[in-house]
Amino acid sequence: RAGRAIAGFAPRPPGSFAHAQDDIRILVFRSARPHIFAAGADMAEMSRFNARDAAEFATLGQELFATIERLPFITVALIDGDCFGGALDLVLSFDLRFATPRSRFSHPGAKLGIVTGFGGTSRWRKVLAPPAGRRLFLANEVLSSSEVLAVGLVDRVADSFDEELARLATLDPSTTRFLKELTRVSDGLTQPQVMMFAERLGHLYFGA
Repeated sequence: RAGRAIAGFAPRPPGSFAHAQDDIRILVFRSARPHIFAAGADMAEMSRFNARDAAEFATLGQELFATIERLPFITVALIDGDCFGGALDLVLSFDLRFATPRSRFSHPGAKLGIVTGFGGTSRWRKVLAPPAGRRLFLANEVLSSSEVLAVGLVDRVADSFDEELARLATLDPSTTRFLKELTRVSDGLTQPQVMMFAERLGHLYFGA
């Protein structure tokens, strides 16, 4: 019930996606429906799950969102309208989140008596301070685009993002790949280990 991905702003040659990644500079994900980003999971569908179905569904979501986080190019979630529940889990896996002024954000799982299986309850810690996380995941507040901009959930609020997306598409892809991989592995490493890893990545990506 979400949207569609647009791997644009760079030529994409025929062949497998693995080979095409080398030429993709930015991936933009947006809803195919105007003014509604995504309302989250289909509760009627989930009510028919048995324990195995639920575990497989949760694993599918976690693997998909982890794959998005590992993509070697810039990923942007373009949010226009309501972004609730599993949709909020989804956008937390993107590098950047841009929202229109009419967008709203909420995670009503606790109110419905469920806990998301897609990793949002842990992933938010990379983006939000605990008070903001409690407002969304425990108090189940519905926050406006200006409110989530203030707490850091989104990076931009505007009616159009064409200029910013075009600017992002001009960034050097090797530098983007280097920084994303370094950021991804640096948690849990000591400073000397981070420096050593950065040096080795530099040789790999830049021949430095």
